[in-house]
Amino acid sequence: MQATSDSGQEPRKNHLKKHVAAIHTSGELSLLERKLSNVLLLNAYDDLPTARTHRIPVAALCVILGWETSTSQRKLKDALLRLMSTPIEFNLMGDNFKGGEDWSATSIISYGRIHGGACTYRYDEALAEKLYDPAIYAKVHIGVQTRFNGSYALALYENCLRYLKVGSTGEWDVVTLRKLLGATSDHYSDFGRLRQKVLTPAIKEINRVADIELTLHLIKVGPKVTAVRFQVDPNRQASLLPPGELDEVSRLRESPLFARLRKHGIGEKLALSFLAEDPERAARIVELAEEKDGKGEIRSSTGGFIRSLMDSGADVQKPVQQRRKEDATQRAKSQREIEALADLRSEFERSTKAKSVQALTPSELLGLARVFITTDAGKPYANDFSETKTDHFPGGAARVAFRRWLPSQVGLRLGDDAFAAWLAERTKAIHT
Repeated sequence: MQATSDSGQEPRKNHLKKHVAAIHTSGELSLLERKLSNVLLLNAYDDLPTARTHRIPVAALCVILGWETSTSQRKLKDALLRLMSTPIEFNLMGDNFKGGEDWSATSIISYGRIHGGACTYRYDEALAEKLYDPAIYAKVHIGVQTRFNGSYALALYENCLRYLKVGSTGEWDVVTLRKLLGATSDHYSDFGRLRQKVLTPAIKEINRVADIELTLHLIKVGPKVTAVRFQVDPNRQASLLPPGELDEVSRLRESPLFARLRKHGIGEKLALSFLAEDPERAARIVELAEEKDGKGEIRSSTGGFIRSLMDSGADVQKPVQQRRKEDATQRAKSQREIEALADLRSEFERSTKAKSVQALTPSELLGLARVFITTDAGKPYANDFSETKTDHFPGGAARVAFRRWLPSQVGLRLGDDAFAAWLAERTKAIHT
């Protein structure tokens, strides 16, 4: 993946050739940090032998990781700090490369910077050489990794993927297994708890979302589990391969979407590759790039943003039109909720006023009737007033006018706190 190149001549890929020594690592990284590490490595992979510093648009990185741009800066800074500060022990499995075991320890990245809409980062020279060594590697599908919700599941997936062709991982002792997964807390020293809280959920998640299927086998010495082995099979339920390449090159060149990609600086061959692989996804990414650029959220080039998303294999947001439709639906729903709340408020006020009037004593009611006939609202009904009648106004019109005036004279609690208390009581009554 070339996030900063404009040539468009490199073939597209969304599989990361991740050196096995880099997969078999220790280090308690979160799911987000593992995903970020893989995306950064994929972005830098082709330039690892010749460049120490690499760049990727922040906006593209946020979309790949499923973040809202407005809340991403702090998350990205925290994750980069973790990648710089977490010690990583390489090659826990003791794989022999080039004649002998190669153990080392380092941090994932040695430098990170966010500036001008781009994330700049750097690998230690020795680590870069190790990561690029193509002697033996496993292919980690970046599109698949975005489907994971658990860090243990992603770590187990990476560690088991390379064994797909042979069908089994071989035996891993429990101590090494915990290091591989980052489950080094004393809480998981008991294997039963490790299996219940870590292994079983991780296996279920892998079998549900990934391109491999795992079966756990236990190795015991007496009653104690000392090691495990994972059977690794292709996941027949997964549909992870992109559509086959199209031959209609001339038609693709004439399409409006091809013209839009070229307008954003995407090379001709790369634009054709995008359209041949997944035109609908390419259209969504172009729409997203144009929408974010219109909001000023892409500080670098829109072309770099588009290339980064296409190369990552990440799930992108829904098309702009669909999001607008959903936004309109949400606004309509919010308006209905506002109207319903207004109706409840009116009901609360009517109920409160009625109860307050009903609570008046006969002497209080008489006193208020005497006041009423001195007001502008009550003077027309002064001749209807009766000291002895129960409601003091036998005439229908006078009675209605008096009852309408009364609530303004009694002490009513109609504030937000009173409304909230009334609403809680009403809700409780409905559900009992």
